[in-house]
Amino acid sequence: MATAFAGPLSSFYAAAGGDRDKLVVGVEAWRDDLRSALAEGVASELEWDERASVAAERDLGESGWMGLRLFAFYAERADLEMPDTVPALLELDRDWRVAHDAKFARSLYGQLLACRVWLPGDFPVTMRAPLPDGDSAEVGSLDVLVDQLRWLNRRTFAVDEDEFAGWQALPAPAGSDLLDGARRGFGALWSAAAVAREGRVPLVVSET
Repeated sequence: MATAFAGPLSSFYAAAGGDRDKLVVGVEAWRDDLRSALAEGVASELEWDERASVAAERDLGESGWMGLRLFAFYAERADLEMPDTVPALLELDRDWRVAHDAKFARSLYGQLLACRVWLPGDFPVTMRAPLPDGDSAEVGSLDVLVDQLRWLNRRTFAVDEDEFAGWQALPAPAGSDLLDGARRGFGALWSAAAVAREGRVPLVVSET
C-alpha cells in the first residue's frame, strides 16, 4: 500500500507521533544542511513554509504506485514488451532492475521513476540525500515531476486532465492489470502533486 502526502515535512512526521513545533525546527535545520551541499541554483529553489497548514493524503492503492512507475518505464522502451500485470515487487522485473541499477539514465521520467520525495521548486537534477528521520531517499523537484506526469499523459493515456480525478476510484489490488494500476497511481499522485504545488510544500510517497 502506498500513500502520497502533500504538506510540510514536519506534518508528515508528526502524523506518526511527535511534537510538530520541535519537528519544524529539525526539518528547517535539515533543509539548511541540504542547501549547503548543493549548487547555488538548486539551493535557492528549496524554500517553503514548514508551518503551513496544507496537508492532504491520497491513497495510491496496493499496486498503483508500482504500476504507475512500471508503466512509465515501459512506455518509453519500444524495444521491450510491456507486462500485463503489476508484479509483487518491481525488482522481480528484470528490465526494471537493470534500469534501476543504472539510475534510469536519460529517462524522460527520471523524477517519477527514481524519487519518492519531491521538494518545491524547478530543478532538473535528483539527489540521494538523508531525510530528517535518518532514512535516505532520492529527492527531486515537484515542478519537474508535474511536467513529467503531463508528458506521460500526452504520450500514452492522451486524456483531458479532468479525467484524472476519476482514476482515483479505480481498483488496484495486488497483481492488478498494469494499465488499471497505472491509472490509479497516476490519478492519486497527480491530485496530491496539485495540492503540493498550489501550497508550495513537499510531496512524499510512503509505502506500508
